[in-house]
Amino acid sequence: MKHVKLETPSPAREMARIKTLRVGVALLISSLVLLVYQAVTLRTSLTEDANMIAEMVADNTAAPLMFDDKPAAGEVLHSLSKVPYVETVAVFKSNGALFARYAKPGLTERERGEATLEHARMHAGPWSLTDVIVESEVQVKGKAIGEVVLVATTDAVVAQLLHYGAFLSAASLVAIWVAFAVTSRMGARVAQAEKELEYLASTDPLTGLPNRRAFYDELDRRLHRPSYVGTRLALVLVDLDDFKTVNDTLGHGAGDELLTRVATALRQAVRSTDVVSRIGGDEFAVLVEINEDKSEGHLAAMRIARALARPFNLQRSSIVASASVGVSVFPDDAREVAALVSSADMALYAAKGRGKNTAVEFHPNMTVEARRRARLESELRKAIEMDALDLVYQPQFDCKTGALVGAEALVRWEHPADGTVSPAEFIPIAEDSDLIVALGQWVLSRACRDAAHWNEVSATRIHVAVNVSARQLRQSEFDHQVKAVLSESGLDSQLLELELTESQLMANMDAGIDSMNRLRASGVRLSLDDFGTGYSSLSYLQSFPVNSLKIDRSFVHPLPDAGQPIVTAIISMAHSFGIAVVAEGVEHAAQLAWLAESGCDIVQGFLTGRPMPFEQLMKLLGDDATKPRVLSDAGMSPKTLAE
Repeated sequence: MKHVKLETPSPAREMARIKTLRVGVALLISSLVLLVYQAVTLRTSLTEDANMIAEMVADNTAAPLMFDDKPAAGEVLHSLSKVPYVETVAVFKSNGALFARYAKPGLTERERGEATLEHARMHAGPWSLTDVIVESEVQVKGKAIGEVVLVATTDAVVAQLLHYGAFLSAASLVAIWVAFAVTSRMGARVAQAEKELEYLASTDPLTGLPNRRAFYDELDRRLHRPSYVGTRLALVLVDLDDFKTVNDTLGHGAGDELLTRVATALRQAVRSTDVVSRIGGDEFAVLVEINEDKSEGHLAAMRIARALARPFNLQRSSIVASASVGVSVFPDDAREVAALVSSADMALYAAKGRGKNTAVEFHPNMTVEARRRARLESELRKAIEMDALDLVYQPQFDCKTGALVGAEALVRWEHPADGTVSPAEFIPIAEDSDLIVALGQWVLSRACRDAAHWNEVSATRIHVAVNVSARQLRQSEFDHQVKAVLSESGLDSQLLELELTESQLMANMDAGIDSMNRLRASGVRLSLDDFGTGYSSLSYLQSFPVNSLKIDRSFVHPLPDAGQPIVTAIISMAHSFGIAVVAEGVEHAAQLAWLAESGCDIVQGFLTGRPMPFEQLMKLLGDDATKPRVLSDAGMSPKTLAE
């Protein structure tokens, strides 16, 4: 037997029918009220007319009744034949005897009624269901000599009510039809609008993928659906590497185009039954069904990472993209949505820490690491507030004279329970939170105070170099904060050097350059840190108002056996712009010699001086013979360097 699927009415049509029914009921009640009101009005009007005619008959039959002139009374009554609603009129004497009577032609004897006053009065009254019966006294000089009883038919009233009812019915039907048509159209539009709103509420408009809310709803549904018992699900979180750089260098249009291409690549990298979602600016989430082996989740994450590690051809350029990927597996790593997402997020954090284009699966020890990060973040906040951090200073020397010209401030943290916490651990924790601003402000204040002290005992002016975070630079009042610190510490603004990285400036180039120009105007020196690892573009170097740039240690390390062309080009390019060159990470005498011969201005590193506490630096400054001996111990005398 063939099963026939019944068509289910759409919600919009059902809603239209309900609204139409409501309108119909309202119109029916209104029509009944109006009809009753019209009936009362018409009957009242008929009664008033009948009373008026009865009074006229009483006035005109007074004389005939007084003189017992029945023919005259008959003539008066006969004149009522022209009044269509008068059925019968009877004139009675004071003793109740019939004196004269008129009956409308065509009435039966029953319709004519009994010719007695008692019978007439018994059927009289304003609320008779059929005819209207009224009576009026016949008076002469205020004395009643008889009674007039008039019966008026309600046929005309009924006819008018029928016509009025028909009109109301027709008007109501038209109104119901119009209401149904309007509500149907409005219901369809509302339903369409609701669908669009639901689509927008659950879909990312740029990529067409499910958004964060829709993805987590689907994740929760799959985790708790009975049919998924015994099934493993891999939650893969994807974060594009350096996506902000694309927006800043190529514009948001290129960034949006890259996101759409990435979304397409993700859909192509998984099966149709898997779920791909965009859950943030450059963050995606993928839900993959796997079989028995948990390692399939990691394989899926690696497959996704490989799918994104390729050039994406945009309209105006080609971008080589990559992504950091973290994965957790249900039910092995977690059984609830929040825990599963947290596990994948910890794996993603670990992937970012290991570099670009990396896929990392969750391990239980990551929870311990996450708890440690959370604890260190809380305790770092307290350490900043309680002034429990320390600064060390790595000296910087002039390559030609061997003189100590500056020192870079480096923050250190001696934890009361954990011992020495490496900056490589606690600075990323600070950068991932708002603590980096407070930490940077603390370092700036402390370094300026220390520099003011050592310049009091130094025969020469020794500047202090302080690293500045991107978040500090993005603050609109950062230049005012720097001026306030200089004023409080008493340090000359020309003895403060702020070090910024290329990536920090490119994150917000316009605001960064504005802030740098204001700082330069106040006399503060600016240095471009880690030069060569970012964009290293001539146009950027020309735009940034810097006094010096630092060659990254990764370029200094292979010297002098390799890497000479790159370093030579950096030195030549910087000098052409009137910018001094600082080489960091100098560890061997051969490196120092080559840099000096190549025109490098300033060097710092383990060879020339390890980071030292403030007291040791003060001792170094107090020993006049120490300055040339530091470089001579490295195998290069100041005289050789000058040559």
